[in-house]
Amino acid sequence: MNKKHHYVHVSKVSAGMILSENLLDKLGHVLLPAGTVLNEHVIKAMAHHDLNQIAILDDETQTGHEDANAAIALQEKRIARLSSIYRHAPLGEPTDTLQTYIEKYRRSAAS
Repeated sequence: MNKKHHYVHVSKVSAGMILSENLLDKLGHVLLPAGTVLNEHVIKAMAHHDLNQIAILDDETQTGHEDANAAIALQEKRIARLSSIYRHAPLGEPTDTLQTYIEKYRRSAAS
């Protein structure tokens, strides 16, 4: 994927921008994968990770709503897969809680 990108200060990031590179924390852990469409929740969460700037796809490389719709469809597919993953899990609070947390994570990380 050879797409053009530029670096944007975290304070100037807005919803709808797309990451061109994996977003890493100070230890090198992946916070968000490349291609993630940023939303308000994710932008607020960035404040907790001492980030200065992030790599964003240039406007001409973004296909706008098509990428956002594809990202939303992929996110919903991943969330729907949770039902399949947990179909044989024992019923009870620990399993339900874990499934809820994973669903919440997938909704916030992929959007």
